[in-house]
Amino acid sequence: MFDVLSDEYQQMDEISKKSKSKISNAVSLDDPISVLSGEDFAIVSEKTSLAKIIKILQDKHLACVVVEKKNVLTGIFTERDVLNKVVGYKLDLEKEVVSSFMTPKPAKLLLEDSIAFALNKMTDGGYRHIPIVNKAKKTVAVVSMQDVINHLGDYFFDEIINLPPKPLRRQHSVEGG
Repeated sequence: MFDVLSDEYQQMDEISKKSKSKISNAVSLDDPISVLSGEDFAIVSEKTSLAKIIKILQDKHLACVVVEKKNVLTGIFTERDVLNKVVGYKLDLEKEVVSSFMTPKPAKLLLEDSIAFALNKMTDGGYRHIPIVNKAKKTVAVVSMQDVINHLGDYFFDEIINLPPKPLRRQHSVEGG
C-alpha cells in the first residue's frame, strides 16, 4: 500500500540526521531550571552602599544583585527598585545601605524546579528575576523571564521567525473561493 506521507517522513529523517539542531533534544516546560543559562549576578552584603551597588549594576550590565547575610539569601535589589525607591528621593547614595531598599525575603527556587513552576512564580508574583538557591540556601544563579524566553526561542527559532507579520489592514472576508 502506498503511504502519501512516506516522502515527508524520509525528508524529516534526512534533515534530522544532518542537523545538529537542539530540537532533537525536545523542550518542555517540565524541564528543570538548570537547563537555562541564567544571568550573571552579583552577591552583596546587606550593609553595601547604594552607590556601590549602582556602580556594580552599571559596570557589569546587571539587572539585579542578590543580597546575602552570612551566605544566606536575604533579599534582592533590582533596577526596578532603583527606579521606584531611590530615584527622585534626594538620597545620599554613599550613606544609604541596600537593606533599606531591597526586596526582603524574595521568592526563590531550586535548580530542580521546573521551568513552568518558575514561570508561574514569576508571573504570579510580578517578578522579572528570581534567585536560584542550593539546598544550603546559597544563591547559585539568577533566572530572568528573558532567560526563559531565550531558551524557548532557541528551540522554536524557525517557527518564531516564520510567523506572518501583522497585516496592514483588516480582512473583511475569508480568503479564497
